[in-house]
Amino acid sequence: MLPPEFTPEGIGLAALIAAGTRDGIAILGPDGQLVFWNSAAAAITGWSLAQAAEKSLGNLVKGPEALVEIRDGMWVELRYTRVDANGQTFLILMFTDSTSLMSLRNARHQLQSLGLIDEPTGLPGRDLVLVQLDQAIALAKRDKRSVGVLSLKVDRFRQLRETEDGQVADEVIRQFASRITTFVRGSDVPARVSNDSFLVVLTALTSSNDAAIVAVRLLLVLAEPFDVVGKARSVHCSIGVAEFPRDAEDATSLFGAALAAADRAQLMGGGQYRVASEPRGQEESS
Repeated sequence: MLPPEFTPEGIGLAALIAAGTRDGIAILGPDGQLVFWNSAAAAITGWSLAQAAEKSLGNLVKGPEALVEIRDGMWVELRYTRVDANGQTFLILMFTDSTSLMSLRNARHQLQSLGLIDEPTGLPGRDLVLVQLDQAIALAKRDKRSVGVLSLKVDRFRQLRETEDGQVADEVIRQFASRITTFVRGSDVPARVSNDSFLVVLTALTSSNDAAIVAVRLLLVLAEPFDVVGKARSVHCSIGVAEFPRDAEDATSLFGAALAAADRAQLMGGGQYRVASEPRGQEESS
């Protein structure tokens, strides 16, 4: 039985909101007994009001940890607050289902342990991005579209390592990776393939040379200084551009074409892009 402070008559609109919200809401009385359990709480946990009353929900509040496993494989993101009413203190628990989030986190840890995800940047590694590039090419063949590949190589990376503190250099690389991720579309796939190299798979391009346009814009974005430990640091890069089916028809060959183009861009002084299919004479005259 709800105390007067928590009956629909007592809290009116608040009770209606609690009944209709997607967040699970539980209210524990001063003695720790469950006095309110909304429909979302029942749906998330699978527990009826009577079943939840037997769970000692107050024991879930152990500290600031937001994610709590309420039973094997069932995780919730828990928030709580205490409310005083008529000289008594009630504990209000609010939670959402985070089981899928934990599954993704565990999968990500497994990929990291296998070396498929780069730990400093959180980006896919070389092996994983090649699999994703294969999938993008297969879809492009079906839809008669292009796939772009950008190979980004940080210019003078060794000099960066030698002249900067290791932690500072790592932070520059993390911000470099973050800026790439923020710039590209959600359907595109950025990856880190070596210490000084990144790759971006541009999926479902509508016309030829779209990848080169993206490369130009990305060079401008990455040329902006990075704020690292209160100091502005500039990092320039060279970009190699390749497109399926123009430059290659499989993931490994397309990756190699983009990487070779990035190497040519660095040999020409860096801070620029080169296209895999671009004639050498055109490179030398540009």
